[in-house]
Amino acid sequence: MGVNIKRNKMHIRAAVIEDIEKILELEKQVFDIHFNARPDRIKKIPANYDRVKSIIESNDSKIFVAINDKDVLGYCTICIRSIKDHVMLHDMINIVIDDMCIDENQRNKGIGKFFFEEVKNFAKNTGAKNIELNVWEFNENAIKFYEKIGMKTITRKMEFKVE
Repeated sequence: MGVNIKRNKMHIRAAVIEDIEKILELEKQVFDIHFNARPDRIKKIPANYDRVKSIIESNDSKIFVAINDKDVLGYCTICIRSIKDHVMLHDMINIVIDDMCIDENQRNKGIGKFFFEEVKNFAKNTGAKNIELNVWEFNENAIKFYEKIGMKTITRKMEFKVE
């Protein structure tokens, strides 16, 4: 399913157990951005080896890693979500990008776009109709990136803080 595509010296493949420590290091970069922007909603999340291991071993989720030689440059976690017999929505399979992180020293080099191409290939091979994700409104860089690769807003979650 295109799980080992290559571009220059970098390639993307499915994550393996040996990648977990680096994934956890990268995950901290993402969590720190979110915690620093919204400490009122987002907790400091400790590294959780078993949680990442369970995603790697799952049939309904997958983690892709971008590799250059032996270094993990980033990861992308996806979930396969099936909608069936919903009162309002048609039956369909969607791929949800749950998390994506490019090492802060590797950003703006096309790795995120490369991940998205891999996710599109995976979606086509899975029979998915859509690729979806959630992004925090404060994360302007991520929003710009997702819009640039062709994603469109379909719903909007809003809040009112009761003080």
